[in-house]
Amino acid sequence: MLIRLLLILLVVAVSSQNVRTQVDAKASAEALQKAAALKADSIPWKWKTDWGLGFSTVQLNNWTGGGQDAVTIRLLFLGSLDYANPTFAWDNDLELGYSILKQGAQSFRKADDRIYFSTRASMRQSDHFRYTGFVEFRTQFYIGSNYDVIDSTTGEFLKISNIMAPGYLTGALGMEYLPVPELQILVAPFSTRSTFVGDDDIIQSGITSGSGVFGLAPGVRSRTDLGAVLNLALDWDFVENVKWKGRFNAFMPYETPDLWVLTLENAFLMKVNSWLNVTWLTDVFYNDRVPVLRDDGTTGPATQVRNQLVIAINWSIANF
Repeated sequence: MLIRLLLILLVVAVSSQNVRTQVDAKASAEALQKAAALKADSIPWKWKTDWGLGFSTVQLNNWTGGGQDAVTIRLLFLGSLDYANPTFAWDNDLELGYSILKQGAQSFRKADDRIYFSTRASMRQSDHFRYTGFVEFRTQFYIGSNYDVIDSTTGEFLKISNIMAPGYLTGALGMEYLPVPELQILVAPFSTRSTFVGDDDIIQSGITSGSGVFGLAPGVRSRTDLGAVLNLALDWDFVENVKWKGRFNAFMPYETPDLWVLTLENAFLMKVNSWLNVTWLTDVFYNDRVPVLRDDGTTGPATQVRNQLVIAINWSIANF
């Protein structure tokens, strides 16, 4: 009887020690996680870069289903540099993308080309509101061509765009609302939007056609409109290893308030592992002043849409 009692007491003591050890371990882990979070929040400057290299190929040999050999190469860079203290925040984002593709006997052709930069400085007014100044710039790296039209002068595909042709610069000053940490909504009644065209060939094509280019009058290289801006920025990890980065920008010129310029950009970043990512990019653009060659063969204002699926080797570097 005494031996049985001693065995029971020994089992209870060992069990209690195991439970206490598990509780202490859990408390230590929670303390370490909290310390890491506090350390990250205590860094005034935070920066992060994501580099992506994507490649896909199709090779056919005696393939009865038809088709063409194809090669696609994609490069994507996402970078951010942010500063924050209890009353002031400064967010900077840079996005660079370029891709080329080759089908069959064709030469390599451009599929994607983007340069995007935004900077946003804010003064805290309350927990959910702040005064904000916002600047956004976008253009591209290289010549864009219409591969369905041959230029009679050069004998090459018709050039329709280039670096700073067009270039867009938007500035806005207003009030920003942050309903949740992942979403920023800016309403800016004091805003400007400028369009630049710095390529002589494209300017000349606008003079020849008599309609100008990118909403500018024939021969004009730049235009600035005053208006109001509605801007939404989303950065949301809505499921594990999947991030949704979205931007919506609506500009209403005061001179023609019925002719809005709308831009919607979404990037869904899906992390497969530490070095492999799948990215889905969707861009939507509409400007009533910019005529485009529609799918039905007519020319006029139209909603422009671009979708890309990028499977890429990815490198992420950050200081937090």
